[in-house]
Amino acid sequence: LLCSLHCNKCGRCRELLLTIGTTVCIHVWVLSVEARGILAQIDQNFAGCLVLFRKVLSDSNFLSDMLQSKTVDYAKAVELIEALKETLVLYRSQASFEEIWSETLDLCQQSNIDTTQRKPKRPRQTTKVLQDTVIHFTLGQHVVPDSKHTFCVSVYYPVLDNMIGEIGRRFSKTNCNIMRGVQALNPSSPTFLREEAVLLLAEAYDSNIEDLKHELHQTRRVLDRQKEGKESPTTLMEFTQMLDPYQDVFYELFSFSSLRLIKTYLRSTMTEKRLSSLAVLSIESKRTKALDLDTFVKRFAEQHGNRRIQLL
Repeated sequence: LLCSLHCNKCGRCRELLLTIGTTVCIHVWVLSVEARGILAQIDQNFAGCLVLFRKVLSDSNFLSDMLQSKTVDYAKAVELIEALKETLVLYRSQASFEEIWSETLDLCQQSNIDTTQRKPKRPRQTTKVLQDTVIHFTLGQHVVPDSKHTFCVSVYYPVLDNMIGEIGRRFSKTNCNIMRGVQALNPSSPTFLREEAVLLLAEAYDSNIEDLKHELHQTRRVLDRQKEGKESPTTLMEFTQMLDPYQDVFYELFSFSSLRLIKTYLRSTMTEKRLSSLAVLSIESKRTKALDLDTFVKRFAEQHGNRRIQLL
């Protein structure tokens, strides 16, 4: 939203800064200096970044809103995650870049931003000490894109690669399977107690698959019996209350879903439908307590060498 707003008002902002920057007055000379400094940063590179971020952030905003919704459907969220991944991969093509660059030139023309290609600066020479080594990055070195090719290589592709990599790291296959499994425990979900969906969550946490299959079958039988003369559960809280007398029988179902952790006082006071989040947090807590702290610290120290505190 902010990127779209800035794109629409980029020309007006530039005119205002130009007016303030050319004002000669003892009372506003500080503002005049700041305005000229900001005005110098609004160039073709700035316009390109504005257009690029407006495009990719607008696409990812739908996923962000869904994940923050109080009535989120995790199964549909996984589908939206996969769609966003495919969209970002499609953006990483020359045709998509040409479209972005064309929008950038249009924005520059509307905002009176100079698009003249300047003579490229002489590249910085590597010191003799590092000539025979491979340098991944140099601290303090910043390359300002001054051409179409430089913007594509230094800004466009790195931004897309970082977003694709970050989405892949945060929403890995295992995490998506967990989300599908959590959604399958929601009575209002179309995949409620569907075996293939619940087993995705069970496999992620090494539950007993065979026992769980039998428990799911018996749970469906219990639900069918409870439906006679009563309303069906519509939330995880109601589902937990209904199965509470059978928690010793449905051991696997209660163990990996952490339904037994929802106490009576929580049932009477909590009105939030997203009790599945409590289940996920409890699962992660169990895995954390099972870690060997010495081994964890040693592995962390070996992988992260750039730190001030010596752990080993």
